[in-house]
Parts: sequence; C-alpha cells; structure tokens
Amino acid sequence: MFRAILILETVFWIAKATPDFYTLEEYKDLTDDLLRGYSNKIRPIWNQGQSLPISVSLWVSSVNEVSAVDQRMSTTAYLYVTWIDESLWWNATETGIETMQFNQKDLWIPDIVLKNGFTAFQPLGGDFYYLYVESSGKVQWYPYMVLESKCEIDVTYFPFDRQMSNIIFKTWSYSRLEVNLTVDENEIGFFDFVSNSVWEVTSIDAWDDVTNMETDVTFSIYLRRKPYYFIMSLVIPVIFLGILNPVVFIIPADAGEKMGYAVTIFLTFVVFLTIVSTSLPANSDSISIMSIYLVIKLLISALIIFISSLQLRLNHRKSSRKIPRFHARMVRCERRLRCIRNQVDTDDPDNYDKESKTADIEWSDVSSAVDFFAFWIINILDFTVTGILFYLLLSI
Repeated sequence: MFRAILILETVFWIAKATPDFYTLEEYKDLTDDLLRGYSNKIRPIWNQGQSLPISVSLWVSSVNEVSAVDQRMSTTAYLYVTWIDESLWWNATETGIETMQFNQKDLWIPDIVLKNGFTAFQPLGGDFYYLYVESSGKVQWYPYMVLESKCEIDVTYFPFDRQMSNIIFKTWSYSRLEVNLTVDENEIGFFDFVSNSVWEVTSIDAWDDVTNMETDVTFSIYLRRKPYYFIMSLVIPVIFLGILNPVVFIIPADAGEKMGYAVTIFLTFVVFLTIVSTSLPANSDSISIMSIYLVIKLLISALIIFISSLQLRLNHRKSSRKIPRFHARMVRCERRLRCIRNQVDTDDPDNYDKESKTADIEWSDVSSAVDFFAFWIINILDFTVTGILFYLLLSI
C-alpha cells in the first residue's frame, strides 16, 4: 500500500513539473502575432489618459565600497520591475504557452534611471536583457548592475560611525500622471549577498511618495563601520603615544634627550593626523572627533615642547642668579608633595628665617619642580581628553 502511494505521488509531481508541450513553430507564430503592430515607444495601456502602474523592488548582492573621501557607495544589485502590458496577452489554454521571453529592445520598458548616480547618466538594462511575459500580460524585468550612488558621509564618530545611503530611482521622461512607480511589497532584500570587510549592513528600508509628481523610489541601506582595524592601527597607538608624551618630564634635564624626545612625539601625532585626514572627506559639514582629538594631542605636544624648552633654560641658569619667590614656593610645594623636608629646617629649626628659605634651593631644583608639576598636569589633561573622546564615540 505504501509503495503504491509513493508511486502515485512521484507520477503526480512529474506531471506537475512537466511544462506544456508546444513546438518551435507555435512559439514563433505567437511571438510574431504579439509583436505585429506593437510599438515600443508607446505606453502599453489602452486608456492613454491613465497612469501605468509599475512596481519595483531592489535585491542587493553586495556593498562593494563606501568611499568617505568621494562620498560614494558602490553596490551590486538588480531591480525587479513588473507591470501589465495590455498589448501582450494570449490564451494560455489554447496555445499551451504560459510564459514567453522577449528581448528588451523589442518591448516598451520604463526609462528608469539612477537619480543620484555618481558616474555617467544612463538607463538600466541593455540589448542582451530578456523580459519574462506571462499570458496575462504581466512583464517581469531584472536589470542587473553595479550602482555607484552619491552618499552623504557623516564622519563625526569615525571610526565608530554609522551611515545611511540612499539609492534613488525614477522614470526620467514620465511623470506620475503617466507612470505610477511604486515600491513592490517585497521592497528591498538580499540575493546571494556577500558581506563587506569594512561595512556591515544593519538594516534596509524603501519608500515612495505617491503624492509627489516625481516618480522617485528610494531604497535606503543603513551601514555600520567595522572598527577593529582602525582600533588596532589608529586608536590604540594614539592612546599609547599619549601615555608616552608626558614621560619627557621624567628624563633628566642633563641627559640631552628631552627636546629630541618631545619633538619626535609631536611629529608622530602629525603623521597620524595626516593618515586620518586622507581617510576622510575634505569638507566642513562634519568634522571627525578623532581629528579633533589628534589636534588636541598636537597642542599638548607643542605645550610640552614649550615647557621643556623653558625648563632646560632654568636648569642651565648660573647659580649666582637670585631665585625669585615664585620659583622657591614652587620648589617647596613640590618637596611637600614628595615628602621631602628642607635641609635647613632639619639642621637648625630655631634659626630658620625667610632668607634661609631659598638657601638650599638651586636652579636645578626649580627645573625638577617644573618637571614634577608638568608631568602630573599633562597626565591629568591627557586622561581627561581621552575619557571625553571615548564617551562621545561610544555614546552613539
């Protein structure tokens, strides 16, 4: 019994999968009959005073590239376009033919173009494309292409930024009174999608405005930059450079390497700023927080060079030159913070007076005090700026 049922089911599916039989001559004759008197320059609707409904959906295969510098997105996709051609219908029962294929140049097709295209303005499809036509007159068109569309890039939160890029199609020669271009119920989807190594597609959307005379149909792709490469090659090195920046105040003034070290760190920040600038668009609409952070780092490095220059000059002053009260107070404050007591105060506290307050202070002590305060002030400033940066970048 089970074997008989299995055989019946197999026969049923084979019969269902087998297409209706028709000869080459029958197919050719039907093609000639349908195209006899047909014009591909006139909208295929009997009442020319009505608008021809056309529905479209976009199927994305890959996001090839998103260029922040050129503000351009390259996408591989195809449009699924359908409409009813009232000049192309036949009796499928009599002919045994359910669907037919026609070359694109033989039938009327809407002149759909990419409105926000980045390259040369050209219609979709080509002479080698074929359209599927059903016996009811339903036409299905699948123009496959590499789309290069304009994309406004907001680099404020680079490299943790999120972008929205629109792909806008319209019929160039027809208004909505003649062609009603709308989004299909499938809207936008993926077809054999290949992920991008830099950008991740987070969501997609599509809409049209039937109240507008323009036949614009907009497909939106929401993207998120994968930040791991930039974290390893940009963010972490810059943070470590910021940590090494105030180390210049640990180097003894007599070592002769303070200025060379400070200038090297300064030039390294210049290199990283150049790298970031080449990856971002040259406009003033949005400025990257990372660029602002590097500029602040440059200012801090310039301040360190200035302080180091001043500190070296103080260190090499003649011992015969009197030390001002401000410098003496700075040295005493530094010694208190480091828990170092004055030698004069320890030996003879009864004879300690205002004149003796500077007796044990030399210009090298002033230089050391400058190093001490500058080291902690620059560290606090650097950690504050870095904390604000990460708060802004991670709060999106």
